[in-house]
Parts: sequence; structure tokens; C-alpha cells
Amino acid sequence: MSPLELTQLIAMAGGGLLAFAYAIQKFLGSWQLNNAESSVVGLMRSELERMAEQNTHLSVELGKLQEEMIRLNKQLRILTEENQRLHTEIVSLTNEIATLHSYITTKGI
Repeated sequence: MSPLELTQLIAMAGGGLLAFAYAIQKFLGSWQLNNAESSVVGLMRSELERMAEQNTHLSVELGKLQEEMIRLNKQLRILTEENQRLHTEIVSLTNEIATLHSYITTKGI
């Protein structure tokens, strides 16, 4: 699962959670509740609000992580290109050494 898909999943879960909370409020609001039921509903509402806040915080942090991954991928690409250039240079130097070694061997130096 890509980070973007994960962010979308968290955002959808948060939206679903808020819709669920709204539906519960409407549904429960139409009933006559006694004190015990009111207490449970109050706890559920506060827990849903806490979860919604936590979901928002997680979404923000996930966004930061995605930005960091993008930055690190850019650095990795740059380092990979530099590594390829160095590899090419090493091959070239190895060929020069082989040529020089061959020349020295043939000349008897």
C-alpha cells in the first residue's frame, strides 16, 4: 500500500467516523433517554471526538512522513546517479591501468 493510498484510507476512515457519529447523534436524539443512557451516549460522543482529533493528527503526521520520503527518494536518485558516474570512472581508470600495464610489459620497463 503506497503512502498516498494510506493517507486516503485514513482520511476516508475519519470521514466515515464523523458520518457515523452524526448518524448516531440523530438516531439517539430522537429517543427519550434516561440518565444512564445519556451518560453512555455522552461517553460515546466524547470518544468519537477524541478519535476524530487523533485521526486528524495522524493524517498530518502521515503527510509529513510522505514529504520526508519524497525528499529521501530525491536524495537517493542523486546519489545513485553519482554512484553510476563513479562506477564509469572506475571502469575507465581500470582500462587505463590495464593499457599502461600492457605497455610496460611489452617495453620491458
